[in-house]
Amino acid sequence: MTFSLGITFVFLLYCIFWIEIPGMLFSTMLLQRRFKFSTRLLAGFFIGFTYMAALYLIESLTGINGIIMSAGPVTSAIGIFCYFKNDRPSIYNASEHFRWTYVIIFGFIYLVSMLNFQFKYLFALSGASTQVYHDVLFHTGNIVSLSHSFPNTDIRIEGLTFYYHYFYELIFAMSKHIFRIDAFRLYLNGNAIICAFPLTMAMVTLGERIRGVKEVTPLRYFFYCSGLLASGIAMLPLVVVGGRLPVSWLGNHIFSNINAMGLALSLTMLVIDVLAEIWYDKLVFKNLILLFILSVAATGFKGTTATMLVGITWAVFVIEWIITKNFHLQKLLYNVALTLGFILTYITVTVGLNPSGANNRAMVVTAEGTLEAGRVGQLFTKLGLDYMAFPWVVIAVILSIICILGPCVITFVAFTVEKFTTLIKEGVIGDIFDWFAIGMVLMGVIGFSAVSVPGLSQGYFVLTSAGLLFYCSVRYMIGHRMDFFYKVMHFWFAVGTVLLAVDVVYFCYADVKQNAVYKQEAGDRADMVSAETMEAYLWIRDNTPEDSVIAVDRLSEKQENDYRSIYFYASAFAERQCYLEGYDYSDVAADQVEAKLSMNEKFYSEDFYEADAALEVAGVDYLVVTKQEHPDYKAASSNLKLVFNNSEVMIYKYD
Repeated sequence: MTFSLGITFVFLLYCIFWIEIPGMLFSTMLLQRRFKFSTRLLAGFFIGFTYMAALYLIESLTGINGIIMSAGPVTSAIGIFCYFKNDRPSIYNASEHFRWTYVIIFGFIYLVSMLNFQFKYLFALSGASTQVYHDVLFHTGNIVSLSHSFPNTDIRIEGLTFYYHYFYELIFAMSKHIFRIDAFRLYLNGNAIICAFPLTMAMVTLGERIRGVKEVTPLRYFFYCSGLLASGIAMLPLVVVGGRLPVSWLGNHIFSNINAMGLALSLTMLVIDVLAEIWYDKLVFKNLILLFILSVAATGFKGTTATMLVGITWAVFVIEWIITKNFHLQKLLYNVALTLGFILTYITVTVGLNPSGANNRAMVVTAEGTLEAGRVGQLFTKLGLDYMAFPWVVIAVILSIICILGPCVITFVAFTVEKFTTLIKEGVIGDIFDWFAIGMVLMGVIGFSAVSVPGLSQGYFVLTSAGLLFYCSVRYMIGHRMDFFYKVMHFWFAVGTVLLAVDVVYFCYADVKQNAVYKQEAGDRADMVSAETMEAYLWIRDNTPEDSVIAVDRLSEKQENDYRSIYFYASAFAERQCYLEGYDYSDVAADQVEAKLSMNEKFYSEDFYEADAALEVAGVDYLVVTKQEHPDYKAASSNLKLVFNNSEVMIYKYD
């Protein structure tokens, strides 16, 4: 069983004493007291993480062990001392108080995250076979690699520097580095905490922004904070890729957090809330430090999010300057701080100075990918229309936008028109937060419509600003009670609540169905491995040095009919550097892949000299041979010593 109360508790302690309390110490220094308690707690989480990541970078570069192991408790002790020295100030401001809404939202997200993600793999390691979603294996392998050093190589391709959204895996990797817990169980048991806490704080901040200074009933306040989950925004599986359960976008994108969208959405809310709060303040240096840190965090967790945040901040600054004809130095410096944080992290973490190729997330400026993968494009094709030809492309793009935004598009358009009308007629800008929200949503729509990424990842442009779209919709409803749109949206939110309940029931059903899969034999399926193969991988993890390099003969490659058939079992469970296992997510050029594939074949050659030379040159320590790929294999080199053998796998040590 993968569930462990012990690992959950250890990871919770790590989040508290290595991330949140150190982060709150610095948050108290950087954020003014007037910020909402949820904003301060959320900022504390990301500041604390960035602080630990910076120390881990120093530890990795200097080779001095134990820096982050001791930094967490020491910094937490200082933070607790300062708290008591300042007469234990309340976390709440004068107008704030504890509400059960916070507990309910956190508990709901935590529980559903477990149902959608953790319980799915409850018996993944104790059956006749193991089947794990490719992104879960991908992240697990990255956690292993980053637990050794930050930054580090791509665990699936030896010698290749890895660039992607590091920071999500780095949260778990630093915990593994400190406590030496196996990566897969750590990821499964800790992920619900990472899903629930930041998103809860972001949703409370969202609710507080919607509420403003008015006192509202507990039920209405609960809706302001939690209504996003029932909003129907970006119902990707239903309206974009083909009408199947789960109905909403919340599954992989929020509740499992597989692509860090919950954290991206939280960072979007945090940065926009901070910007709106300090936009008209006098220049204070600590505000620049705060924005720089948050920009680093946003870029490391999701480059899409940071790109939009930098873009909208510059846009609001320039447009407001043109309208008011007043230049404000602090606003320019806010943009500079955000941009510097973005560029620095984008170069060092997300992309690198000299990327060797283009991975399967390469962006292309065209609407074709969005329309081709979506139901809109499918519909046009069935009607015999070329959806990329004018005027059909315009109609198709508009329909796709309506689909991705959901019913909230109605009130968002009305809210936007109303704000622009007031600006043009009366010259009144109003609440600057509204303009940040409108701008982020519009930028997301443009990105979704004009950029194509494999896997429909351009949907991230909309998902990262989903909270702001919900904000605009509800703010319009509040200002226009009992009109037609108000009634329509109330009906829709009732429907959205039912759909959310349907998804939760589906997650339970999917858990039972998935755990039944583990009783099946793996056979030669590419997406499953047998219990014997898992035994071999776990033997490597438990019996070989951590810096060992292994060669495997089960490679993860694209299937012609399904680009998602990419799996990384060896790197995830053996927790060792693979000479080559998979390259679909890696920033590697085609000629490099061909060279690696050619060398990997030589490891299993019957020619003694060829195999021996290849293993020596590549620096391989252990050779994994499966009966599935090499049923008649016999070690050609006398330097290969058999160290493990079962009915399906042999492992040789190369001396």
